[in-house]
Amino acid sequence: MPQDEPSAWLDGLPYRLWRANQALHQRIVNDIEDLGVTVTQLGICVHLDELGHMSASDLARLFRLTPQSVTTALNHLEKLGWVTRLPHPVHKRVIWYELTEAGLAGADEGRTRVAAVNHEIDAVLDATHQAALRETLTILTTTFDGVEVPIGTMWPVTGSR
Repeated sequence: MPQDEPSAWLDGLPYRLWRANQALHQRIVNDIEDLGVTVTQLGICVHLDELGHMSASDLARLFRLTPQSVTTALNHLEKLGWVTRLPHPVHKRVIWYELTEAGLAGADEGRTRVAAVNHEIDAVLDATHQAALRETLTILTTTFDGVEVPIGTMWPVTGSR
């Protein structure tokens, strides 16, 4: 039954955040689809570039995905020639992933396309609104996730088994 005003559900912040996320996600999907990767796959590449070598387990924890989903994403990226596998220098049973030259180029192109979406957001929200939104999202993220910015691998390079 239609209402004159939105329900508590439709007016709630979780729903509004979800809708905004869906709208931005779809925009980015449309902008990167010809790269042959998903938003998650592009995110994996950007994180590998910015945080360094990571295992599939590291990436699963970072993205809050199942190990199977990350393995599927990494297999696709490997078939594209964007990532390669490396043995961990200390923990020989751990496989690290790193970007290839093609992966670095793909991540850079993806960043450029996402930057264009950021510029569109800049055109809609002034600096004051952006700062307030960033602060609010940081508070929500750290409250519910425990950390604001992801960290690198859980597998130390130095030390012994």
